[in-house]
Amino acid sequence: MASLHELTIPIGQDTLKSLQQDLRKPLESLQGNILRGHGRDRSVHIFLHFKDKQRTEVKQWISGLAEHMTSAQQQLDEAAQYRQYGIPGRLFMSFFLSASGYTYLGFAFPNEPFHFDNAAFPCGMKAARHRLNDPPITAWEKGYQQDIHALVLLADNDEHFLLQEAGKLIESVKTHAAICAVEHGRVMRNAQGASVEHFGYVDSFSQPLFFQDRDITGDRQEKDRSNVWDSGVGPDVVLVPDPYGRKEDDRYGRVVKYYDSGSYLVFRKLEQHVRAFKTMEKKLAAVLSLTGEDAERVGALVVGRFKDGTPVVLQPSAGRPTNNFTYDEDPDGEKCPLQSHIRKVNPRQKDIPLIVRRGSTYGKREKEPKDNPSFEELPLEGVGLLFMCYQKNIEKQFEFLQLVWANNPRFPGKQEPGIDAVIGQPDGSEASQQKWPAQWNDQREKHKPFDFYGAVTLKGGEYFFAPSLYFLRNILSIR
Repeated sequence: MASLHELTIPIGQDTLKSLQQDLRKPLESLQGNILRGHGRDRSVHIFLHFKDKQRTEVKQWISGLAEHMTSAQQQLDEAAQYRQYGIPGRLFMSFFLSASGYTYLGFAFPNEPFHFDNAAFPCGMKAARHRLNDPPITAWEKGYQQDIHALVLLADNDEHFLLQEAGKLIESVKTHAAICAVEHGRVMRNAQGASVEHFGYVDSFSQPLFFQDRDITGDRQEKDRSNVWDSGVGPDVVLVPDPYGRKEDDRYGRVVKYYDSGSYLVFRKLEQHVRAFKTMEKKLAAVLSLTGEDAERVGALVVGRFKDGTPVVLQPSAGRPTNNFTYDEDPDGEKCPLQSHIRKVNPRQKDIPLIVRRGSTYGKREKEPKDNPSFEELPLEGVGLLFMCYQKNIEKQFEFLQLVWANNPRFPGKQEPGIDAVIGQPDGSEASQQKWPAQWNDQREKHKPFDFYGAVTLKGGEYFFAPSLYFLRNILSIR
C-alpha cells in the first residue's frame, strides 16, 4: 500500500477504495496547513533561537507543545463541523525546525534518497542569497540575521484571543529560547470578500488542490475548472517521509516503509512598496498611451490578472475571474506578457514545479485596498507579505521558480522577456529589457520597452522542515 507521501493522485473516496487503506492515521500525524490552508484570518509567527545547554529542556517544551498542535485530520474534522454546525475550529498551531534547529537538538538530517538532494535545506536561506540575488544579509531585519532554530505559527479569527495565546507561548519558552522575531499576519479582503495582497490583487487564486471530494469538485470551485487546467495533484508534490517518524525495518535493519510525512517550508518576509508600484504603473501607462479604464490593464499586464482575478490572457478587461486557463493560444505574450508575475512562476505547462502557498499579508495602513485609497493614502513602507510555501524539495521547487524563472531575463529563451515584473531580482548584469503590448493581442514587434521591477524587497527569512506530530510528541525518546 502507498503511504500518504507516495500518493500521486488527489485524496478522495475513490482513491481510498482503490488503495484499500484508511489515511486517517497518517493525516493525524501530519501537521495542518500543508494540504489545506488553516483558514484563519489572523496569525502570529514566532521565530526562536534556543539557548545553549538547554537541549533536554527544549525537547520537553516541544513535546508538551506538540499536544496542542493541529493535525491535517483535525483540520478536516473541524471544517466538517463548521459546515454542519457553524462551530469554528480551535486555535491553530504548527511548528517548524530549521537545519540548525535539528543540529541543536542532536538530530542529523539523514541522506535517504528523498532528502539527500535537498542541499538547500541544511545550508539554510542565508547561503542561498547569492544564487537568488537576495539583498545582503546586513540589509535584512536584525531578527533574521540571527541563527533561527524554530518557527511556531499560531492562527485564529479572534485577534485578542490569538495575541493572548501568543503571549502565553512566548512566556513559556523565554527561559529556553531567545525571540528572534514576531510577525503578525492578517487576511485583507476586497469589497467582494476575496483575500488580496497590498497591491490590491486577489491572492492565492491558483493553488494545487489535494482533496478531490471537497476542494476539486466541491461547491467552492468552478464546475468546468478541469476542462483546460486541472489543479488537482497528489500529496507527493509537497510531502516527503519524516526521517524520524514511524518506520518499518526489514530483518537486516533497513527501512522498507515510512509511515509519517513532513514537508519543507520556505518563509520570506517580503516588503511591498505600494506607492512605488503605483508610480511605475502610471509611468508604464504613459509609455503605452493608456488612459481611463484602459489604464487598469497596466497592473493586469504586470501581475497577469486584473484585481478581481480575471486572467489578462483571456480578455482585455476585468469581470471573468477564473483559474481555468492556459497560455497555449498566446505563445508570444501578445495578450499576457511573458514577464508578468503569474506567467513567469506558473507557465501552465505539464510537469512544471509546483509550490503550495500559505502566506498572509502584514502591516497596518491608512486605508485598505477595498476602500479605493488615493495615491497619497497608499503606504510608503512597513507593509507586505509573509510568504510561506510548502514543497518536497526546496531546490527543485521554490528555488527553481525564483532563480531559473523569475530572476532569469532570458526565460523563456526564445523571447528573452526580462525578469518577473513583481518578484524578479536582477543580478546586476546587463539583462533583457521588458517589453509591453499597448493593445490587447498586439503583435510582439509593436511592444514598447519599459523595465518594471523593484517594488518587492526581501527583509529576511529561513528554510524549515515541518516534522510529523509523532516525532514532536516523542522527541525525548527518539534517537
